[in-house]
Amino acid sequence: MSSIYIDQGSFSYGGSSFAVNNIDLKIQNGEMVGLLGPNGSGKTTLLKLASGELKPTSGQILLDNAKLADLSKNKIARKVAMVPQYFYMPFSFTVQEVVMLGRTPFIKMLAGEKEHDHNAVDDSIEMAGIGDFKDRIFNELSGGERQRAIIALAMAQEPKLLLLDEPTAHLDINHQIELLQLVRRLNREQGITISAVMHDLNLAALYFDRLIMLKDGDIYADGSPTEVLTEETIEAVYSTKVHVAKHPTSNTPHIILLPKAGSEANS
Repeated sequence: MSSIYIDQGSFSYGGSSFAVNNIDLKIQNGEMVGLLGPNGSGKTTLLKLASGELKPTSGQILLDNAKLADLSKNKIARKVAMVPQYFYMPFSFTVQEVVMLGRTPFIKMLAGEKEHDHNAVDDSIEMAGIGDFKDRIFNELSGGERQRAIIALAMAQEPKLLLLDEPTAHLDINHQIELLQLVRRLNREQGITISAVMHDLNLAALYFDRLIMLKDGDIYADGSPTEVLTEETIEAVYSTKVHVAKHPTSNTPHIILLPKAGSEANS
């Protein structure tokens, strides 16, 4: 398991404004954390800082108490795996070949793949439940199949920290649930630390133990789903009124959208 600590981290894409501003955040070993907030609140930037893809403008990032800036990309990739929102494969690779890309940090130049690399790929394919289409061309898969294959690629890295950027985007309801159940199983059974950007507040409440709500590059709320997903917090962050009820089976918060006065939904 791995922990990540963002110590007074700030990042700017240029100009005077900051995408994230003096964030002080620690994600402990074995946690399952959802990052929430409207577009432009800093969620994806925060994830990219944690993965080492972006370097903070100020502050520092610690991975298991080691400065991320001092670690090579290869060393980071042996501990941290990132599932991006968009994954482009320019070649006609099979699913199995795509998953093998996750072993890149471990394969020495010109040495080729070892038995352990193939075992790691086989285990990841089985874990993700994609064995039935491992020989198909990746680019021909459905959205849900692709997402599971990308998670298998990430798991082939044998990471201790798994970061996901909107993993349920563009998936139908069934595939959203299947994917989040897979992610939670990785957390519960393998102890992998998870942090994911989420847009659906109800799904976040169902599957994540800790939620962090961002607004304008700052942490607005941090805690359990019940602590974070209040009517007051959601209205303050999203500028919209909601009713928060209790989910009938999980007792987690369930957000009900309220139409604005004068809208067609009220007519």
